[in-house]
Amino acid sequence: MTIFLALLMLMGFLIVHAIKLIRFYLILVEEDISFGKFVPAYFASTFVNLIIPFKLGEIFRIGLVKYLAKSLKTGFFSVLVDRFFDTLAIVFILFPYQLFIKRELSFPVLILFAFVVIVLFTYIVFKPTYLFLNRYIIVKRRSRGSLAALSALETVNEWYEYVKRLVMGRYGMLILFSFAAWACEMLVIAGFYKVMGYEFSVGDFGGYIEAVLTGGEYLLKNEYTAVSIIIIFAAAVISCIASALHMRKRKV
Repeated sequence: MTIFLALLMLMGFLIVHAIKLIRFYLILVEEDISFGKFVPAYFASTFVNLIIPFKLGEIFRIGLVKYLAKSLKTGFFSVLVDRFFDTLAIVFILFPYQLFIKRELSFPVLILFAFVVIVLFTYIVFKPTYLFLNRYIIVKRRSRGSLAALSALETVNEWYEYVKRLVMGRYGMLILFSFAAWACEMLVIAGFYKVMGYEFSVGDFGGYIEAVLTGGEYLLKNEYTAVSIIIIFAAAVISCIASALHMRKRKV
């Protein structure tokens, strides 16, 4: 029974990362990045994320996407969008639990909630604010400073339009994949607790996520992370070899 549960947990873990991989590629689908190159890059950056605390491995992911897309803008904003949808889902899960059941909001969840609110607010209000400021500067101002402000405003608008293009028509799928990934991961962690002989609750999931975000300790966090590192490392090696063989085959 334990072996069967462990195999189910392994399958679930791979499903979780397959969902996250597809979600991220969905953001980049209009960029000139082949899926064969993207898969090993995803697993390599996920591996780095697991061994470096506080999610600082996202910086490495930005660099990898920049290398694949030949654009720092693509690297930075694609990772930012991916993190936003991932965070949106986990906030929707943890915030109501802590507020209504636990009756105590943890600092990491408050930070994540603030991040979601700030990004959403900025995305919603930017366009009308840009149009107003653009018209005001053109009509009312003639100084060198106003020209510099107008140039800066145009640059920010270019970034806004680029982010809008990354998610246009894909909001629903990105949200769906984000919730599906976290729901599957909760089941995987529950299975891991069961295999290790512990009971599991939503509170344990919340505690685990808080420990990951803060670099703190929680029951079986280190053990689950160690297993995750091994699986992701294996996936990264296999996908790199498969990608290299595929490229070599195409050249022949």
